[in-house]
Amino acid sequence: MANIYLAVGTVTCTASAVARSCADLLRNAGHDVTVDEQASVAALNAAQADAVLIVTATTGKGDIPNNLLNFYVELETESPLQNGRPFGVISLGDSSYSMTFCQAGALMEERFLGLQGAQPIPRITIDAIETQIPDDDALFWLKEWMEALF
Repeated sequence: MANIYLAVGTVTCTASAVARSCADLLRNAGHDVTVDEQASVAALNAAQADAVLIVTATTGKGDIPNNLLNFYVELETESPLQNGRPFGVISLGDSSYSMTFCQAGALMEERFLGLQGAQPIPRITIDAIETQIPDDDALFWLKEWMEALF
């Protein structure tokens, strides 16, 4: 099956928990998954990924979490063209911050689109106000993403 690079941006470990659930579902479907909470362009290249999945929270005033920020910056400075490589974004946030709700996911999506990544389905935004268990929404979306890819 496919080799998937899963980059995680986390602040309170919620995104990490969602990423673990996603990795389990992907592995159970027969895919190889590299989960990386210190993502980098070098690690993405080394993984020889067929697809990229980003699971990220939003922090501060719409900021990318510190552990994912270097990856985001490297994607800009190194500009590794994705040449149609599929990607997906699961974005976690709190809609009470309406101006910056799930902004980190939007930024990652924009960056991968700018690098010519292919987005088979739109990113999902998961609102902490509306859901107690973000894994449920993420896994529902992930099944759709996998169907669109494979």
